[in-house]
Amino acid sequence: MKEIKNIFVVGGGTAGHVIPAIQLSRELIENNYKVIFITDYRMFGFVEKNIKEKNFKLLCLKGRGLYKNSIIKNLLSLCLLFLAIFQSLYFIIMYRPVLSYGFGGGITIAPLILSKIFKAPIILHEGNAILGKANKFLYKYADMLTTFFPNLDDNINNQYKFRIVGMPVRKEIEKISKKKYEVNDNDLINILITGGSLGAEVMATKIAKAISCFPEKLKNKISIIQQVRKENYLYVKELYDKSSIKFKLETYIENMPKTLCWCHLIICRSGAGTLAENLISGKPSIMIPLPISSDNHQMKNALMIEKIGAGQIINDSELNDRDVLISKLKSIIFNTEGLYMMSKSAKQNATLDSSNELVILGKKVLNEKK
Repeated sequence: MKEIKNIFVVGGGTAGHVIPAIQLSRELIENNYKVIFITDYRMFGFVEKNIKEKNFKLLCLKGRGLYKNSIIKNLLSLCLLFLAIFQSLYFIIMYRPVLSYGFGGGITIAPLILSKIFKAPIILHEGNAILGKANKFLYKYADMLTTFFPNLDDNINNQYKFRIVGMPVRKEIEKISKKKYEVNDNDLINILITGGSLGAEVMATKIAKAISCFPEKLKNKISIIQQVRKENYLYVKELYDKSSIKFKLETYIENMPKTLCWCHLIICRSGAGTLAENLISGKPSIMIPLPISSDNHQMKNALMIEKIGAGQIINDSELNDRDVLISKLKSIIFNTEGLYMMSKSAKQNATLDSSNELVILGKKVLNEKK
């Protein structure tokens, strides 16, 4: 009987790092590998909830990133880094991975450096349009850097060599790409509004309020599913009730593939995972970049999507001027021709089967090491 080989998949900090790592893990398991998934305390419960496959082991690493202007927090981060090194050493000795994948986040550094010391090849994946701090540090130790976007914004003088593989997403979302995009004249325009924990507040207080101010004849042409925080639920419900807009509010969207299939347009932040799902499902997007994202990566992601014609950005000045915001939302939502063009561009620029491509590259790296 052939021995099942162990592979490390490492990512932490945000769902944007661990969701594609989960999809790759499923693909590796289908290819008869055992996945040792390493994440931090912030993402441990999320990963545990979202993957139940056999040949999967979930481990929690003590660690976190550095903070701006906080010496005390950074001292604690350094202490946790030393602890993470000892934990990683134990994990390496215990499981002896033949290959390690890194998806970003400060906790990837210790296990991947030790993977290098123990002769396990490293493949990094960068989901954003700018190389994250951990991946930037690990680049010189990695056997390969892969990306979602065709360009890296900070790749001055082509110092980083990379391979474009797209973003691993759920197979149910990849299936949506085969469906024809249609906005029929007599049907409602279905709008999905998401934001995540740091974005839902803006979607409630700015976007929902602006949409509720549309003229009556336009409000009758739309239907909304919106992700809201619990504290904003009643506020948004009252806005839409008074506006007679057809709507449904969710604190968490359980079936995202089904909801993506339903909608004609997405109003969202511009994290890499969200944008990848939009592209692959062929859905136009109105992007509102999170201004406090590290290295302003959400704006750089959004600019890449806007450049290829798959979405449009609403910037802070437009967001904070109600009349300008209302006008821009109307000009995008009710421009049917524009929606079709953005959908077409999204599908043309989407990369499918990224998880399988990462597995193939992993096998290639392993063969070259023999």
